[in-house]
Amino acid sequence: MWNTVNWDHWRIVLKLDPDKDLSRKALDIIVKNRPDAVIVGGTQRIDFKNTKKLVESIRMAGYNGSIVQEISTPAAIVDNVDAHFIPVVLNAGHYCWITGMHQAAIKKYQSYINWNNIVTEGYLICNVESAAGRLTEALPVDIEDAAAYVLLAEQLLGLSMFYIEYSGSIGDENLINKIKKETKKIHLVYGGGIKSSRQAGKFLKMVDTIVVGNVIYENPDVLPDILSRRYYNN
Repeated sequence: MWNTVNWDHWRIVLKLDPDKDLSRKALDIIVKNRPDAVIVGGTQRIDFKNTKKLVESIRMAGYNGSIVQEISTPAAIVDNVDAHFIPVVLNAGHYCWITGMHQAAIKKYQSYINWNNIVTEGYLICNVESAAGRLTEALPVDIEDAAAYVLLAEQLLGLSMFYIEYSGSIGDENLINKIKKETKKIHLVYGGGIKSSRQAGKFLKMVDTIVVGNVIYENPDVLPDILSRRYYNN
């Protein structure tokens, strides 16, 4: 399986939103402390121009780690990244977020797609009131639903990555631990509400990779402590 960016070894990655203003201070902290990777992506007002600008600004600042684009709209696809992550929103209320947009994008761009640079994410949106939840009309999930979704992703669809997305809110530990208990080989990713080193450490014990987002814009001074957690959590 292709894995040039070694995503299955990531512990802590940062997600940067093209629709948000990234301060020079935050960018300098990111370059200096070098996360395992940077994911560029978001839900609202994402387009080619602001995505390309953000990727270029990260590189120009001196960051030489992996940059991947998580695609939420085909219109925003850029080629100056190391890989493209494609979310399949398993609990979406409309098929377009499961296969619809994906099929349309392949139909239009198939001659340009480098399949070696594509990673498919089984995506579970647990905060249905978030922007992503509203956009995809995400269906609410309880613990048993979540356990079934991860088995759907791993056993039926054969996906390698499962993203538990709480999008701004802190996750339900019981739900996440239930998912972990059910999995055998799928790579678990958690994102949502991490604002401190303590929280980072807690979720790193439950999943393979955590994604840190909002705190980059709200309080970038805590990033060095958060990122240091990857060195002493198993």
